[in-house]
Amino acid sequence: MTRSLYSDLAGESAAHRHLSDEAFLTGLLTVESALSVAAARAGALSDAEAATAVETIRNYHPDLEEISRQSAEGANPTIPVVKALKAIDPTGIHPGATSQDIIDTSLMLCLRDATGEIIAELGELADLLAELTRTHRDTPMMAHTLGQQAVPTTVGCITAGWLQAVLRSRAALQELRFEVSYGGAAGTMTATHPHGFAIQDALAAELGLHNSGLVWHSDRIPVTTIAAALATAAGAVRKIAGDVIFLSASEISELREAQPGGSSAMPHKANPAAAIACDGYARRVPGLLATLFDALDCRLQRGTGSWHAEWQTIRELAAATASAVGRCRRSIDGIVVDTDRMEQHLTGTDVGHAPEIADRVLELYEGK
Repeated sequence: MTRSLYSDLAGESAAHRHLSDEAFLTGLLTVESALSVAAARAGALSDAEAATAVETIRNYHPDLEEISRQSAEGANPTIPVVKALKAIDPTGIHPGATSQDIIDTSLMLCLRDATGEIIAELGELADLLAELTRTHRDTPMMAHTLGQQAVPTTVGCITAGWLQAVLRSRAALQELRFEVSYGGAAGTMTATHPHGFAIQDALAAELGLHNSGLVWHSDRIPVTTIAAALATAAGAVRKIAGDVIFLSASEISELREAQPGGSSAMPHKANPAAAIACDGYARRVPGLLATLFDALDCRLQRGTGSWHAEWQTIRELAAATASAVGRCRRSIDGIVVDTDRMEQHLTGTDVGHAPEIADRVLELYEGK
């Protein structure tokens, strides 16, 4: 993946290491090795043939730049990898598969591991928000609707709303299934008939992936389902960041990040830098999501460009989501609540059911 100084310093996340080109290429080799083992378990290869293939793959060390260059010639990176491997072992490599099987399954490995990191960081964010909600369950402040002061609420009720969205988006990510792909040249598994479904089952088991028992070469819903869940998480933290930015404005000054950013020209400023970075990363996600939904138009038995558009897009979407979640956690960690300033803005004391609303979300959190 293309990286920048800003990305590395502002949005570094444990998820990123699973989304790089290096991770994707490693995934291709992992899938090829697992496929040879699966084919042997299904009876399509001998154990000796599979062992030779696994050893060949283990000793193969591709040059990323060279593979990238060769990928352009065949419109995907699997072709040069398989060509190089088959030059060494023509028998046990790539049994019955097509490039799409290897690429889609490698992407699923990358996304599964990256999503696990995002889930963990959302859990850390939820812990911070729950503590903030408990501490300020009864702390009164003014609510705002349509950008204007409305009626009193509590800080805990506001942060409980943030927590609620984080819990829901995290749960959606936890429910995702990352599917193995094995269908062969045109999705009929002809080359390994009658062992095709047995290979599919064994490959999923070898890699720890879900197997629907279906071929999804031109059904891209497994990809858009993951993308939509990631985008929802990005949207959840972007909402939090937006509220922090608004409530940190000089005219309001009810919240302040523990480590605010400065200004190169205005030293008096204390910018909510982490929230701003979160907002910036999350704003990239809807456009990336739109590209993936556009790729649902996967023509005939293999997409002509639509499938190819997914490989980088889904990884960039996951990386942007991870960065947004990480920056949101940083923003909330140690955030300062200025209760004196909030009291100055109050126009009343009736907060209705606000504390009880906070309690209900905390119950949801405690049962997570």
